[in-house]
Amino acid sequence: MQITAAVALVLLIVHMFFTAVVNTPNSDIKYNVLPGAAADRYAKPYLVQDYKIFAPDPADTDRQLWVRAWIEDESGAKEATEWINATHIELAATYRKTLRKQLSIVGAERLMGAFSKLSEDHKSVAAENHLDGDALYGLRDAMVAADGSNQAAVDEFIRADNYVTSYATQVAYALWGDSGTIRGVQVRAVYDPVVRWADRKDPNAERPPSRYTDLGWVPPMEWPAQDRDAFARTFRAWAEQAEPQMEATR
Repeated sequence: MQITAAVALVLLIVHMFFTAVVNTPNSDIKYNVLPGAAADRYAKPYLVQDYKIFAPDPADTDRQLWVRAWIEDESGAKEATEWINATHIELAATYRKTLRKQLSIVGAERLMGAFSKLSEDHKSVAAENHLDGDALYGLRDAMVAADGSNQAAVDEFIRADNYVTSYATQVAYALWGDSGTIRGVQVRAVYDPVVRWADRKDPNAERPPSRYTDLGWVPPMEWPAQDRDAFARTFRAWAEQAEPQMEATR
C-alpha cells in the first residue's frame, strides 16, 4: 500500500512539474533553464487545452491528412492509388467530431509545423522519392547532406514524418492491402483556411489559399505494437460511413 502511494505521489509530482513547465510564459526560461521540450512532448496533444475555441480570434483552418499508396500487383505492375482524405474518413463517425485530437489531425499539425521550419534545400530533398532502405533513414541522410545546418529541425521533421508515415501505412493496408504489395506511401498535410472571424460578415471576403506539404514517396513503416487487422476493421467501418457523405458533396 505504501509503495503504491509513493509511486502515485511521484507520478503526481512529475505531472504537476511538467504542467508548470508547459505553462511557463518565458520561452527562454522554459527551454534553456527548464526541460521545455520534454514537457511539450509529455503534454501534447492530449493534456493541453486549445484556447483558440475561446479566443477573440478562433482557429480558422481545417487540418487534414491525405494519403495514397504505391501498389505492386501479382504481375509486377506498379500503380499509385488516388489521394484519400484520411481525416474526412476518421471524422465520419459523428461522435468522433467532438474529440478534436484525432490521429490524422494531430499528424497533420505536427507535420506542417515541422515542415515549415525546414530550409528550402531540406524541402527540395523531402519532395523527392526515398524508397530505398528501411524507415526514413535515407530521407534524413539526404536532407543533412543537402544542408548540414539546423539538424534539430530535420530531426523534428523526421519524427513528425515517422508518425504520419506509420499511420498512412495502416491506412494503405486497410484500403488497398488486398490489391497487391504496398511498396510505398505518400502523405500530405493540408491546411484549408476559412474566412477569418473578423471578416465573417464581409460578403466580399474570400477564403485564403490552401497550404500543403510537398513530400515524395517513402517506404511503408510499421511498429511492433500496431495491430494491422484491428486498425483495418475500424478504418474500413469509418470509410463506409464516409462514402455517402462524399457522394453527397460531389
